[in-house]
This record gives sequence, structure tokens and C-alpha cells, in this order.
Amino acid sequence: MNATPTHHGQSVAILIAEDSPTQAQRLQHVLEQHGYHVTHAANGRLALAAARRLRPTLIISDVVMPEMDGYDLCRSVKSEPGLKDTPVILVTTLSDPQDVIRGLECRADHFILKPYDEGYLLGRVQFVLINRNVRQAEQAGMGVEIFFNGQKHFITADRLQILNLLLSTYEAAMQRNKELSNTQDTLRETNSELQQLTRNLEDRVLQRTVELERSNAALQQAYDDLRRTQEAALQQERLSALGQMASGIAHDINNAISPIALYTESLLDTEPNLSARARGYLETTQRAIEDVAATVGRMREFYRQRGTQLVLAPVNLSELAQQVVDLTRARWSDMPQQRGIVIKMQTELAPRLPVVMGAESEIRETLTNLIFNSVDAMPEGGTLTLRTKVSELAGTTASPHVQVEVTDTGLGMDDETRRRCLEPFFTTKGDRGTGLGLAMVYGMVRRHSADLEIESAVGRGTTMRLIFPVPAAVAVEAVQPPTPSAIVAAPLRILVVDDDPTLLKSLRDILEADGHTVVTANAGQTGVDTFSAAQHNAPFAVVITDLGMPDVDGRKVASAIKGMSPSTPVILLTGWGQRLLAEGDVPPHVDCVLSKPPKLRELREAMTRCLNTFRSS
Repeated sequence: MNATPTHHGQSVAILIAEDSPTQAQRLQHVLEQHGYHVTHAANGRLALAAARRLRPTLIISDVVMPEMDGYDLCRSVKSEPGLKDTPVILVTTLSDPQDVIRGLECRADHFILKPYDEGYLLGRVQFVLINRNVRQAEQAGMGVEIFFNGQKHFITADRLQILNLLLSTYEAAMQRNKELSNTQDTLRETNSELQQLTRNLEDRVLQRTVELERSNAALQQAYDDLRRTQEAALQQERLSALGQMASGIAHDINNAISPIALYTESLLDTEPNLSARARGYLETTQRAIEDVAATVGRMREFYRQRGTQLVLAPVNLSELAQQVVDLTRARWSDMPQQRGIVIKMQTELAPRLPVVMGAESEIRETLTNLIFNSVDAMPEGGTLTLRTKVSELAGTTASPHVQVEVTDTGLGMDDETRRRCLEPFFTTKGDRGTGLGLAMVYGMVRRHSADLEIESAVGRGTTMRLIFPVPAAVAVEAVQPPTPSAIVAAPLRILVVDDDPTLLKSLRDILEADGHTVVTANAGQTGVDTFSAAQHNAPFAVVITDLGMPDVDGRKVASAIKGMSPSTPVILLTGWGQRLLAEGDVPPHVDCVLSKPPKLRELREAMTRCLNTFRSS
């Protein structure tokens, strides 16, 4: 610590007038560190009372204080005889020239502007104390008049005091100007740097914007590709699920329609005296059964591309369309009339239409589904038009195409419904719809390498257009009327194994009508036991067995039969026949595979072929 300052041989006592405890504590600490004796008053009124009591060597006062500010304190000190020679330093953040005039008017000795430097503060304190002795040695002047901002001010302080005060404010102003100049230089440099940074930032933002635009375009393309891929995958999953579900129910459906197929074919084959009307009914029934069988066998496969099991033959679409009109008459005529609704059917069928290559049953089912959908779309009645025609593809030199159109005047579809109508399980019919009809149509179109166009508008009806390519050359043989299939010459002893009692009865009835002796078994193990028991007395010439049976299935039956009699033909009759043949999955020990529902002609031919094979070997 420095040596204690003295004034006239006495220690220097300084009174601080400051309402901020933090500022007062800081100022007191600086002064006491340099040996001054310091007293603090919290405002001007308390400071004046303390000055009267303590007679300090120097007063350092803030300007802005409650109750009595620094100017009033200074004025009061300078007006009292016992205190008038006490120097007063005003500490303030005020910088307006008017504040200097007020300091001159109250005869302050010095100004120190906040924030102040510690060394500068101590130097001003020493300067004021030294100059106090000088002022006391001179006589007080009469004062001076000064003009500022058009106003006259009479200053009663002595000239040296005025000079000191002006010098102190000048020094402070110069210091502030110097600091301001340095600050301005720094700001100019900073501004220059900011301008350069701004230009760099603008360049980077522009570059980044271009990169982002490119990235957004790439992301949008990737999103579109992903969405299309997801839609395709979802479509494939739905179709696959439909195929798996259909595979599970195919066995039961085929079993159910097998007796109808057998009895219908038998009547057409063995009853020549049927009336034309009865024969027409039976032929329509037979076509319907074949369509159902084809549908069941196809449902599991329709989500795939065309397989080898799809046999294409020449088809006249005008003739096929007329068959569908007759087959669906009850749906578009009789049933609506029961509800008081009239649907008018119009046909515009081209008379000399080129044939196309297709599966007749699939196309017939497709047109049936489209007619049913049109009827459902006209709850208040309307007109349904079935049209066939030849068309050239616009702008191409390709071969002609044949179009089949189903048009209604019904409710129509909005864009969203038209976009999704081919999805499996999508339906607008609520509980009445399965969402499979148009999905089946879509599958048929894909398998036939055809096209499907949909024109629809809400309230204006819908047109579904099937477009089939016409082959360049189709060898069409003269259609011969069907001839009855040859019955196996020698009556045979046949074992039939199946767990469906209705099918067992129909097979026994049909085969017995051909003159054979038929024994049935309603389970696989029962069939094996029956064959074994008859081996020595009355062996069986042929065994016909189902594939899917509980416990002992058709594979095990065939294996057991061949183990006992390798020369006995085994015919496998199953609803999965087409799939087994297409996938090359014919079980061992099976000589022939037939699909359910069985056709009498195919059954007879299979037995003849198997017997001839074993007889010639």
C-alpha cells in the first residue's frame, strides 16, 4: 500500500456521495488502497450532513441521486462558509455540454466521466488537492459571464477553478473522442470484414441453394421411385396373399362342383334324346362349371406372368360376348325387375370379327365380372352396352386389335377410385363387395398380353375396354361336333379313395354307368386296407385316389399300392392337379394326374392310357 497522503500535515479524508452500493464500494476500495480515509453517504442529503460534521478534505459525488443530486450538494457545500473551500469532484455518465455548464454554475472543481480508469481517478484526486492550495492563496474573483446556447450564465467561481473544471471536462472529452475514434476505426475494420463475410456468405448460400435444389430434385426422384416400388410391392403382396388364400380353398370348391361336372357331362354324353332346351341348359351349366374350375385353379396363379399351364386357343369374341349376355340375363334383367328397376341391354357385336388367342373360360369370366359391376353401378336402372369391334392402334403400323367394351350409364368413378379399382380387396360396395372382381380382370389382361382402358366420370357412367392383339396368322381347324369319349372296353374292378362322400358317390355312379365295378373308401388308410384285402381274391385293375386327405394322403396311398402291386395303375385326382403338372411336382408312384372337377372324357382316356401302358410293358 502507498504511504498515507496528507494535506497540511493531516491525513486526507474523502467523503463519497453515491447511491449505488456497488459503485461506492468499488470507489472506496480504490481510494483506501492508496491510503485515503474514506466515508460513504448514500445520497446528497446525507452527504451534506456528513460534510458539516466531518469537514472532509475532498468530496467525490455522483450526480444522479435521490433526495439531493450532486449539483445541489455541490452548490450547498460551496455556499456554506465552513465548507466553501472544500473541493468537489462530480462523477457522472452525463456527457451533454449543458451538464458542464451546470457544473460550472454550482462551482464544481472537476468532472470524471463513468466509466473511469483507476489511475486517471487517482491522478485527478491529487490534481484537485494540489490546486486547492493554489486557489486558497489567491483572492476570489468577482465571477464571469458566459453565453451558451443563446443563454447567459454568471459563474461566481474563481478563474482557476473554472479553468480546472473546463480542463477536466476537456480532457475527459478528448479521452472520449480518442476512444470514440478508435471505436470508429474498429467499426470500419469490422464493417469491412462483415462486408467481405457477407459476400462470402452470399456466395456460399447461393452455392448451397443450388446444391439443395439439386438434392431436392434427386430426393423427389428417389421418393417417386420408392413410392412406385412400394406400390408395386404392395400390389404383389396382395395378389400373393390372394393366391395363397385361393390355394387353401381350392380343394373344397373343386370337391363341391365335381359331382355336378360329372353328372352334367354324363347326361350330355349318354342321353341323345334330350330336348334342345334341356341340352342348352346343360351346356350352359357345363360352361359355368368349367369357368368356376378355371377360376379356382387360376386364383393362386393370377398374380404371376403367364405360365405354361395357360393354354391359348382361337376365340371369337363376338360369339363369346353373346354367350355371356345369355349367361348373365338373370343378373341384368330378372333380378332388377323384381325391384322395379329396368336395365336395358344393348349389343353391338361385329359379325366378322378376327379371332384372338386366349383362354375362353377366363375371358368369359372377365366379361361376366364387368357386366355385374355395371349392374351394381346402376341402382336406379340404365343402359348396359356390350360392344365388339376391330381397331388400329393410332400412330402405329402394328396388326389390328379386337376391342370388347362394356359400357354403363351408372354412377361412374372419381379419379381416386379409378386409380385404385384394380387393386385386390379394394371395393366401393361395402359388405356386398369382395374387391376381387376387377383384380381378376387385371390378371386375365396380363396373362393374355392384352390392354385395359378405363373411361369414367362421376355421374356419367363407365366404359371398360379390353384390347386383344390379333395374331398374324392363326390356323383354325374346322370345328367338329364333340363325339362321345370311348368307354373302356372291358369292365374293370376300380377302387376309388376320397374323403368327400358326395364325390365318392358321383364317381361310383358314373363309372358304374360305364359298366365297371366300383369299390369306394372314404380315407387313405381304409383304401390301402381295402386294396390289400382284395389282392388274392378280386384284385383291382385301377386305383383312383384323392391327394389331400387327413392322416394318410394320396402320396402314401400310391406308395402303398405300388408296394403291393407295381403293375396296378394309380390315378391321382386332385384340385391341385394343374399346379402339380406345371411345377413338375407329380408324386412318385403316380401314373396319371387329373384335376378336379374331373371330366368324364379325361377320366376314361386316362384309364385307357394307363392300362395300355402296363399291358404293353
